[in-house]
Amino acid sequence: MNAARYDAGTSSPGTGTPARWVPPAAGEGRLIGATTVDCLVPASAGVALVAGVLQYSLGDPIFVPMVIACALAVSFVNHVLGPVLFRGSLGKLVFGLRVVRVTDARRSGFWRAVGRWLLGFLYLGIMVVAQDGGGIGEAAGLRVIRHRDERR
Repeated sequence: MNAARYDAGTSSPGTGTPARWVPPAAGEGRLIGATTVDCLVPASAGVALVAGVLQYSLGDPIFVPMVIACALAVSFVNHVLGPVLFRGSLGKLVFGLRVVRVTDARRSGFWRAVGRWLLGFLYLGIMVVAQDGGGIGEAAGLRVIRHRDERR
């Protein structure tokens, strides 16, 4: 499932569009680094926004819910808008990775990125227990690849 392959990437049946090469999935080392950055960014931004911009302190009863809400908003921007606009979240871009469709290695598209983001939360417990998150993107029809493996 992670191997590179040729896949029919036709926009409509019978158009004669040539098959597109789909690069292999990125290695776990890069994915771990990218995931670490992608977890730290929303958490840090959530605390910074609530404490710095909104001026709430740790003793306020609304502090933790506000941090969670801000972190989710930043996570959405990072994991959904990042792949749609820049082909990767901040962590993936730092580690030279791209998020592409499994079928034709093109941009993810908004709803696929939303599905991948939601599946990530749904399977968060499974990823921790099984120590394998590779199926999350593939389940949404997306794959994380190394940028240098991408053919344009």
